[in-house]
Amino acid sequence: MTTTEDSTKGSQSSARASYIYGIVPAGVRIPDGLDPIPYGEDGNQLGLVTEGRLAAVVSDVAADRALGTRKDLMAHEAVLNAIAQETPVLPMRFGAVVTDDDAVAEELLAPHQDYFIRALEQLKGHLEFRLRGDYDQDAVLTRILEADPSIQGMREKIAGVDEDASYYDRIRLGEAISKAMDQLRADDAQACVDALSKFAVATEVKEAGGENGAVHLAFLVRTDHRSDFERAVDELGDAWSGRVELRLIGPTAAFDFLPEFEVPDEAQA
Repeated sequence: MTTTEDSTKGSQSSARASYIYGIVPAGVRIPDGLDPIPYGEDGNQLGLVTEGRLAAVVSDVAADRALGTRKDLMAHEAVLNAIAQETPVLPMRFGAVVTDDDAVAEELLAPHQDYFIRALEQLKGHLEFRLRGDYDQDAVLTRILEADPSIQGMREKIAGVDEDASYYDRIRLGEAISKAMDQLRADDAQACVDALSKFAVATEVKEAGGENGAVHLAFLVRTDHRSDFERAVDELGDAWSGRVELRLIGPTAAFDFLPEFEVPDEAQA
């Protein structure tokens, strides 16, 4: 049986579709005060479509509306992150839309009950954290020069030389520094894994990104190990102070630690 909670879907028109945020155990309540992806001038509400032991968190969306703004993505993530503080949730990919609530129940929840229930059980009692860090450019350059005298020699060679005359030497210097930065990022990511993985059940190293990006990792942490994990992050931040500025993001929904699953064919990315 399909049921809805706190939803405005009693009188759908052909212009409406159902946007799916994620999947939760049946019977949970959505936290108050969450702002879903906007729908029209009258705002929007979150609802639950229930089928068996599962429920999907949904809201209305215009069927012909293109999703993809930063505001849309932030609303999607904020809803899931808030729900994850209260109950296990399987996040759907951003932009998952089906025709209506019946399709959510009949084509998503009903055929995959066993899969989703097992996945929710695995996530129970776990939260995701992301660790990002940026280099202090002066400090990291000093470290690279101290570690590799050949780079220091190339830098001294072009000092005071006209840019045109030292063009190729400057290219070689830039390439050498870039290679050294890549190795430093790899070393620092491994240092994060070594220091923090003992407090996590799963770890993923991600692309740091950005000119000054140092590290970007995701950790799946048991709730009863959260304080130990956060303490270890603080200790690592103290050890790297002045060289890398670390930022711990979370807890969030487990976006990075889910089995692969495709929404129904009629769902839109």
